Amino acid sequence: MHLHADHALFFERRQPLWRVVSALVLTAGVLVVNTSASSLPVSSVGCGAAASLLAVSRIRRVEIALTWALLLGVAAGIGGLFFQEGAHAFWATAARVLCGVLWVLWLGTQLDWASLRQLLLRVGLPAGVVGTLDHALMHGVLTQREWVRRRDGARLRLGAAHLPLATWSRLLGEGALQAFVRLERVEESGLLRSSVPEEDGCDEGVSIEQVDIARGDEVVLRGVELVCRPREVVVLCGPSGAGKSSLLRVLAGLDAPASGVLSRLGTALTPETPLSGRLDGRVVLLSQNPEDHFVASTAAEDITWALRQRGVDASEAHRRCVEIARQLRIEHVLERPCHALSFGEQRRVALAGLLVLQPKLLLLDEPTSGLDPVAAHELCTLVDESLQRWGGSCVWATHDRHALPSRAQRVVLLRDQQVLFDGPVTEGLSRPWLIRAGLAVPRDEEEAC
Repeated sequence: MHLHADHALFFERRQPLWRVVSALVLTAGVLVVNTSASSLPVSSVGCGAAASLLAVSRIRRVEIALTWALLLGVAAGIGGLFFQEGAHAFWATAARVLCGVLWVLWLGTQLDWASLRQLLLRVGLPAGVVGTLDHALMHGVLTQREWVRRRDGARLRLGAAHLPLATWSRLLGEGALQAFVRLERVEESGLLRSSVPEEDGCDEGVSIEQVDIARGDEVVLRGVELVCRPREVVVLCGPSGAGKSSLLRVLAGLDAPASGVLSRLGTALTPETPLSGRLDGRVVLLSQNPEDHFVASTAAEDITWALRQRGVDASEAHRRCVEIARQLRIEHVLERPCHALSFGEQRRVALAGLLVLQPKLLLLDEPTSGLDPVAAHELCTLVDESLQRWGGSCVWATHDRHALPSRAQRVVLLRDQQVLFDGPVTEGLSRPWLIRAGLAVPRDEEEAC
């Protein structure tokens, strides 16, 4: 069995349930016999059988696995010799521990998380508990990758393969801090995706009148006036720090406006509106980092997660997942773990988890960031087709003025805590307005004018 990608808990193909159960029963039986017999011959036979199975399994880096197993066995044998005295006690203890380690290693070649998850649900473990384990596993893998990226970056900067102990402590601390930040963002994404749609709400688009928006204690936008009509696509542009992401968070309901009134899909939001009153299942937000969306380990589980949270039947959720995956051309990655996908595939999976909900207001924060021109054009086309299919509105925040949905007719430029321009795309993205917005570098003759 070849293991998938860079983590042994994920296989290329999900194992049949009977094979998983058989491996679990066989390993458990051997471990019980090995422990209760306390016999050197029995443990030796167990070691030989496990080593043969490992060789047949063709596990990657099996030599490293066997080396660790031997080291653990020798260490246990030395412990047995120290406490019990005698060569027989040494070899018996070493063989018993080595047998257990080898069988557990072999079980790891037969058991992947997707199959184990299915088994846990079959035996009656609550879906909420399994979902928590799934989320914890994915978060752990992503945190590990974050530490690896920071380690590699430190090696390049220092020009050394072996990092000082002080550097390791900082890397681990910064990685842990990033993990907590990601947990907070995933929780926010989960709140949005699992929120129940307003049944009595009407689709009146978005209307903002004299609204101040703050990031922490700092006001980033003052006196904002903006209208997004039903079925309209509005492009939001501005330099870094202009307040695009902060405006999207307020539109999504994650943050309250600092002052003023915002009307969204027929519901008024004020600074006093609590979080529960600001969230609406008809509104979704795609953040800049797709990893901030993943609450499940595989693409299919993540796409269907919000539907299941909203009470949709499992078969219907799966049907809608396959349908949206086919539209976004990611049906080939549905069974793959989210951490093993390319950045572009992660972006599409995160977007699929939102589009499958058929939102009335789609908020996209730098959706083409990190994508090549072809992938960016495809994403624009896919969003266009999806919005056309169920008639939603969209606010598209971006720096990339070359990759925009064809349905976008209006552009809003932000700079210096205010709306600088609100009008047709062709005019707003003209060179004079881009220079005023800080999105283009003026030439000498333009500076002179």
